[in-house]
Amino acid sequence: MHERVDRRRHAPPWRFAVVGAVVGAVIVVGFGPPGVLLPRGTNCQIGAEVGTYTIWTPLQVINIPDGGNVSFATDEWNFTVTSGSLTLNVLAPPKGPTAGSFAGGSGLNRAGIWVMYGDFNWTIYDARNTSTMGASDPCTQPYVARIMIPGGACGGWDIVSLANNSTDLTEPHVWNGTAALNGTEDYPGCPTQTPGTYVWFDSSLHLGLSGAQAEVNWNLCGVAGFKPLVLDGIAEVGVALYVPLQGKDVSVTATLEWYDSPALSVYQGPTVSYLVPGGWNWTLAPVGPVDSMINTDLPLPGLVAFARTAC
Repeated sequence: MHERVDRRRHAPPWRFAVVGAVVGAVIVVGFGPPGVLLPRGTNCQIGAEVGTYTIWTPLQVINIPDGGNVSFATDEWNFTVTSGSLTLNVLAPPKGPTAGSFAGGSGLNRAGIWVMYGDFNWTIYDARNTSTMGASDPCTQPYVARIMIPGGACGGWDIVSLANNSTDLTEPHVWNGTAALNGTEDYPGCPTQTPGTYVWFDSSLHLGLSGAQAEVNWNLCGVAGFKPLVLDGIAEVGVALYVPLQGKDVSVTATLEWYDSPALSVYQGPTVSYLVPGGWNWTLAPVGPVDSMINTDLPLPGLVAFARTAC
């Protein structure tokens, strides 16, 4: 057992004087102008649940060069939803691998968007500002969302073809599956998509960019056959979910990203590999964040868009 020791002793007079000064300073600050020592800020937090919807959800969005081939291997994908200080890592990335290929050069000669998708449950919430201590980082969008993979969730891939298959400038940005897929899947164990829901995404080539995101010309004039183009690293696409609510659309913006993990992959390969037809001048532009200028002799950042012009 420990002996109880009475340590109560009178402190020197100077110690009382110092403590008194500190207490006095705290009292003055407490009744002084707000934000002197303890500033109050506005931060974003998750609020009330709006509803849960089964939504056609893109997992990979890949541009296909006209007349070319594309293949991919990916191990991890994720959606991130942010609103000010609130960040939802809404999905623990599933471990793959997932892989596929599409041959557009075998008589099909068409470009388009190759979309892998799943029918997932999204729960939408209000994003609300709350008063907290510290710096402000208020909500930047009024709604946020979490994703859940229901038991028996179904998915697949689909080609969004283009009217003008020589360029990605005209590719569609709003897509919710084909008429045969959206809201009509009745396979055993598959969820039915909530009517009126859809997803917006942008993976097109934007001309007039500058700096690290400027488009580059890849001159394949005089080149016979196909030339390989390798895209490695994280690919990112901005998406927005739209769901009906009380006669209007509620939207939630998010970032879809996917990448190949060499430590996990049985493919040990890049995110996307293309075979691009020679005999044309190609304009390439990255979609999503990039860290450096494009060098077509090296792996590119994650995702590009194509436009073809005659030599």
